[in-house]
Amino acid sequence: MDRTFPFGFPGATAFYLTIYVLTLVIHVLFMNYVLAGTGYLLFCRWRDGSGSIADRGLRAGDVLRDWMPFALSGAITAGVAPLLFVQILYKENFYTANLLLYHRWMVILPVLIIGFYMLYLLKTQWIERRSALTRGVVTLGALFCFAFTGLSWTENHLLSTDTASWPGLYESGSMVYYHRELLPRLGMWAVGSIPTMALLVAWQLYVLQRSGQEPNELEPRRLALLAVVGIALSVGCAGLYGYQMTSEVRSHVTGVLAGPFLLAGVVGLVIQIVAWLDQGKKTRFCPRALAAGSAGLLLTIIGMTTVREAIRLASIDVTPLYVRHAESAEKGGLYVFLAFFGINAVLVAWAIRLTRSRVVHSAD
Repeated sequence: MDRTFPFGFPGATAFYLTIYVLTLVIHVLFMNYVLAGTGYLLFCRWRDGSGSIADRGLRAGDVLRDWMPFALSGAITAGVAPLLFVQILYKENFYTANLLLYHRWMVILPVLIIGFYMLYLLKTQWIERRSALTRGVVTLGALFCFAFTGLSWTENHLLSTDTASWPGLYESGSMVYYHRELLPRLGMWAVGSIPTMALLVAWQLYVLQRSGQEPNELEPRRLALLAVVGIALSVGCAGLYGYQMTSEVRSHVTGVLAGPFLLAGVVGLVIQIVAWLDQGKKTRFCPRALAAGSAGLLLTIIGMTTVREAIRLASIDVTPLYVRHAESAEKGGLYVFLAFFGINAVLVAWAIRLTRSRVVHSAD
């Protein structure tokens, strides 16, 4: 691996690696919104108590509560494509990890269903008439569902790269796998979701601001502070994660393979911090600051998602899979995938437009 990702790989492998990273980035955007957004809703339940929205202006929690079920649907839908590509790229490793985790892996689906309906429950008038404790328990339950899903995916990912542990785990019959990188890796992606959620909610509040629905004047500063704190925490977890890596893996992350993307991610973090500091000085949402923050966020997510894949490539020898990748590329399913990808993108955009129109009309 003496060339920058994805160069240095055969054409079919390079294609699948590239399309996997790009589709995973879309999933990460939705997933970050759901994970950090549910956590923020839990914080809002504790902070706000009761009170009329009209008396205090629109807040981030109001937007999150309304959009969360849609965001979870988007996260699940956007997760299908990278799930398909990861099976092509790392078939044996991926399926072996699934089988070893067994029921722990299969329970993800019912857990997500429960979390999905809890998010809908949070939007109902029935839950608003319940006690603060009941509302908090439901919100905490939804957060637990998504945290469990994130833990299971992280566990599966690390297990798929740790082939030496497979025989022992199989013999023990345990469905729990622990790796020294598990907690810092999970922490990095969990707290790293906070800046993404803050930026997406800020854009939503800006759109509502333009339509005449004024957000609470403290929200721009709150979201700016929240995003900067999230960035600081994610950097701390990333440092701990890097410390836990082996020297060989670390050399791939900082070397030719992923070094440029790591640098891009860091530059994106700096851009985000500058943009949020600018936004934090204002009492209304500023499109200039949000646009700069969006550029920085996209740079960071693409950079760090590529680094994530470079870490896996340092642990799994994909050379024997080159022939299989080439065979898969000849199946002719690419055009079908792109067609349905385009159709789904149009449908999602249409759903967002309809929802925005409903919100604006109800406000009028």
